[in-house]
Amino acid sequence: MSIQIVLLIMGSVLLAGSLLYVFLSRFNPAGGLGDRTPTNVYAVTAGAMSLLIAFTMSLTFGQYLSAQQSSQQEAGAVLSMSRAATFMPAEVRDPLRDQLVCYAQQVIDVEWPSMRDGDPIPTPEIRKTLEVMDGIVAANADMTGEGLGMWEGANTQRWVAHLQRLNIAGDSVPIILWLLLIFGSLITIGSLFIFADPQKPAWAHVLVIIGPLFVASAAIVVIAFFDHPYANMPGGVTPSAMEVTLRALTLDPIGNIPLPSCPQPG
Repeated sequence: MSIQIVLLIMGSVLLAGSLLYVFLSRFNPAGGLGDRTPTNVYAVTAGAMSLLIAFTMSLTFGQYLSAQQSSQQEAGAVLSMSRAATFMPAEVRDPLRDQLVCYAQQVIDVEWPSMRDGDPIPTPEIRKTLEVMDGIVAANADMTGEGLGMWEGANTQRWVAHLQRLNIAGDSVPIILWLLLIFGSLITIGSLFIFADPQKPAWAHVLVIIGPLFVASAAIVVIAFFDHPYANMPGGVTPSAMEVTLRALTLDPIGNIPLPSCPQPG
């Protein structure tokens, strides 16, 4: 969802809600219905909705931060695996580092777009690359020396961060919570109509309703954004950390070791 769509949705909600409030105020008695309705009912409803919104926003914001941290940790682990491979013989080191380049490219070009669509399943390309790396290590375990322990430690960190990153791609806010947020906001804002006074000018009615409308719609938009941290919009979590790692793998030489590159299929 782009920023233009967000602005369009919020603008439409504010405009439609304000016009509806002004229109319905004409059917209220002079002075509104506020003197006939316990105002503490509105206060309790608004307070409960504020707590529900705060709880949901805290939940989704935690997911958003986890998405950032896991993507950074995974990129750092891939770089550590490349460093660990340099302690292995050339016939093991070079193919492992080549596969790490493949992995980084696949995360950026294949898995990230898949996560944007809400798919929390590792892509076939990623699974195949991991199988190739595991096969190389298993076939040459007696040759890897001290690099094997470093490789396995970094690979475990990558695995944990990878799973965490994928899990966050799914929806964290259950549908029942979305229904409570939407209907609760509508009920809370709708209760303001009892205070509409036909004797007041239209601009006064707009000032009464536009604040709660903005807060409710903005809260739902923010929760939706945090619930989809990989969305293709400003502020979304991008594979920038893995892009930095990929540049380091392919452009920064380590001594006389040849720079790695992803083998072309076929």
